[in-house]
Amino acid sequence: MFRWQLLEWIARTRPWLENRTSISTLSGTQHKLEEFRDYRSHHKPPRLEQKGKLETTFNTLQTRLRLGNRPAYLPTEGKLVQVC
Repeated sequence: MFRWQLLEWIARTRPWLENRTSISTLSGTQHKLEEFRDYRSHHKPPRLEQKGKLETTFNTLQTRLRLGNRPAYLPTEGKLVQVC
């Protein structure tokens, strides 16, 4: 279940992180910096934990399939666990 939540969070967060518009005021820049600090300290750590659990589960599945002489599991497009 948390896999879908993680994918939804990534889809929501990615545009915000990719927004590279420049801000010409000091207060605007400080606000953007504060948003990023909040993201790094409150939003990202639990998602990294979820990603780690997902990677462990995926690797365990692949190992068990290989040991059972079964073909590897291939997730659908855009849902492969990747190390960033």
